[in-house]
Amino acid sequence: MPKEVKYVPVVEPKTSSCVEYIELGRTVTPQPVFKKDTIRVRLLQRSLGNPSETFDTEKYWEYDVPWPVEEVKVQEKAPVKETVEVKNA
Repeated sequence: MPKEVKYVPVVEPKTSSCVEYIELGRTVTPQPVFKKDTIRVRLLQRSLGNPSETFDTEKYWEYDVPWPVEEVKVQEKAPVKETVEVKNA
């Protein structure tokens, strides 16, 4: 029996007073075999900590988002009674 995998939700960083994030592009690729979406994000990170030394860094993120699990309903059926016929010779 395979071990159940628990996914931790991804929290993308947000712009603050020291760092600014600018999204340059986002690609979502569905993967039906693995039942997940692969998300690739391209960002520009601008460091604002020291106003005289502001610099930009281009970053790439890649993470997976699993598809929601569909519940399968199993219908219970009444047990079948077997009749045995005995033939007398």
